[in-house]
Amino acid sequence: MDYSGKDKKRVLHIFGILNRGGAETRTLEFIRRNKDKPVIFDFIALTGAKGVLDDDFRQVIGGEIYYMRLNSTFFFKYIKLLRKNKYDVVHSHVLMVSALFLMIAWFAGVKTRIAHLRSTGTDTKSKLRSIRDAFLKRLMLIFATNIVTVSESVAKAIFGTGWSGYRKIKPIYNGFTLIENPAVKSNRKVKIGHIGRFDPSKNHHFLSEIYKIICDADPDVLCTMTGRLDNNIYPAVSLTLKSLSNAGRVIIHSENSNIPEELRTYDILITTSLWEGLPGVIIEALSAGVPVIASGIEPNKEVASKISGITIVEGWDKNDWKKQLVALVNEVKTADKAETVKRLQASFLASPFYYQNTDNEMLKIYQAQ
Repeated sequence: MDYSGKDKKRVLHIFGILNRGGAETRTLEFIRRNKDKPVIFDFIALTGAKGVLDDDFRQVIGGEIYYMRLNSTFFFKYIKLLRKNKYDVVHSHVLMVSALFLMIAWFAGVKTRIAHLRSTGTDTKSKLRSIRDAFLKRLMLIFATNIVTVSESVAKAIFGTGWSGYRKIKPIYNGFTLIENPAVKSNRKVKIGHIGRFDPSKNHHFLSEIYKIICDADPDVLCTMTGRLDNNIYPAVSLTLKSLSNAGRVIIHSENSNIPEELRTYDILITTSLWEGLPGVIIEALSAGVPVIASGIEPNKEVASKISGITIVEGWDKNDWKKQLVALVNEVKTADKAETVKRLQASFLASPFYYQNTDNEMLKIYQAQ
């Protein structure tokens, strides 16, 4: 169906930078899937810097990317932009600070104001940070028309066990597509893979210890890490795994733009995250029919309660991780890979994470179905 410019909703997204993070990637995928809907998307990048996904977004958004650094002049520029483009929706993705942007959008007359919360955050906060977040949370509840969380775990972590009593708060899972997987059985080693940027939340130091343990326990295992490298965690992990890397048992890659192709090479996905919002890489792995072993944080357990194929390990005892991982490796060795893929993908298609079950929820908020 063709729409005139007057028929189209105009939505302003607010991000820090359009790099290959979970929030940015999921938003790009959502827009690609729904590019025939009557919506024009604009973006603000608060760092004022260009990101690696800018060109990908420009191909589908129909609008502009504004590089507006969050400094002393930002709010003047922001207000001017709101007045100029008369947005129907402001959709902010920068956790608690979103409250400020939505408050200003309210003053500017924007009718739909969305705070999209994607992380449970860390367990430790300074007193000053806690006071700040409490204030911003109150502002958000006042000025947001919709508070979307990517999981029930995020809603609970931020708003407490009584989150469901707030009319504005609604968990909407990110939507994922099926990843085709030919599941060719080979005689190569069992490949255990991890995907995630080198960041404290991903717990690479613990992961490297588990890789050492499993490589010592089974000579038929090959391990990989794939994700954006940093200047602190990566050098330390690389040093820890140096002998295994030299022997070709552990391979560390920088970020990969083709995650489906990466996942198709795995026999097992492992994630040792300390915190998440919605563990998208787990869901992607299952959409490709790849079994997962994951840390026992609440978002991982929430996903495991709604889809098959996830082994949860509670706590950080290395022997427990070894026991569970060795069992999963042995299971993979004896299983019919094609049957495993078929079984896990069937569970994914019936889950609330399949995009056809999620995209319409966001389009309803935009009023752009």
